[in-house]
Amino acid sequence: SYNITVISVRDDCESKPSPVVKTSSPCVPMNPKGDLDCVSNNAWVEWDDSKGATSYFVLAQSAGGHSSNCTAPSSHCKVPDLECGTVYTCHVTAMNKYCSSNHSATFEIETPCALTSINATTECHNDTILVEWEETVGIPIYLVTAEADDLTTISCKSNSSSCLLKGALCGTHYSVIVSTSSDKCSTLRSPPRKIKTPCVPGNVTVVPSCKENGATVTWAHSPVAVSYNLTATGSDGHVVNCSSKVNNCSLADLHCGQMYKLIITAKGHDCTSPCAPSGVAVDLDCETHSAMLSW
Repeated sequence: SYNITVISVRDDCESKPSPVVKTSSPCVPMNPKGDLDCVSNNAWVEWDDSKGATSYFVLAQSAGGHSSNCTAPSSHCKVPDLECGTVYTCHVTAMNKYCSSNHSATFEIETPCALTSINATTECHNDTILVEWEETVGIPIYLVTAEADDLTTISCKSNSSSCLLKGALCGTHYSVIVSTSSDKCSTLRSPPRKIKTPCVPGNVTVVPSCKENGATVTWAHSPVAVSYNLTATGSDGHVVNCSSKVNNCSLADLHCGQMYKLIITAKGHDCTSPCAPSGVAVDLDCETHSAMLSW
C-alpha cells in the first residue's frame, strides 16, 4: 500500500502537504484452476488469495465469442451456464476500490457434449420429472441425472428414449442431463436442460373488506412461481377469479352470507402446482363486517 500526498510549488515556495490518501494495487491472482460441473455446465474456479484485493472477477470466453463470468469476495467463484461442446479460456482479475490487477495466467475448461438435446417435463401433481430424448444407435443404456441448486442429485436409468426421475422437490431449480455412463463428464452426454417447479401455496390468511363486500387473500410465496390464480366458489354457485404475480389477491362483490371455497394454484414456467390449500373456505358476514376462514 502507498500513502499519497500532494504539494503545490511556485518558485522557491512550497505549500503544506495535502491530507494523506492511502491507496494500494492488488496483486495478480496466482494458481487459478477450474473444474466443470458436468450436470449444470457451471465451472467452479479457485485461486490463491491476492494481497490488496477485496474482490475478484472471473471471465470465461470461447473462441466463438460466448462468454460467462462471476464476481466473488473470496478465492472461489461459480461461472454459470457454459455452452456445450465448447473450449473456454479463463482468467481471474483481482480488484479493490482503487484499481484492478493484470489478469492471471489463463487456463482452459472444456464442456463435452455429443448427444442431442433433451426435453424435461415436470409432473406437477407429484414429485417426478419426465425426461425424453432421441435414441442413439449402439448405446445400450442411458443414465439421467438431475442436480439441484444445493448440488443434491436424483437419477434413473433407461434402455429406451425416456426415463422418470422420482423424488423431485418443489420450489427447486434442477439441471438435467442424459449420459451414457456413470461418468457424467463423458463426451457422450446431452446439453443440460434447466427446469423448476412451483410449490403448493400455503399459510393462507383472509382479511375482510366490507366496503367492497370482499376480502384480501394472502398466502406464502412459492419460490419459483411466476404467477398465481385464485378461484373463490360460493355455496350459491357464484364464482370469482383473481390472477396475480404476487402472493396476494383481492376479491370484490362477494355474496353476503355465503360460504366460499378458495382454490389457489401457483404457475411456473413448466407447469402449474396442485390446487391448494385443500378445504379452505371463507364465510362473509356483512352485518357484523367480518369473515370467517375455515379448513
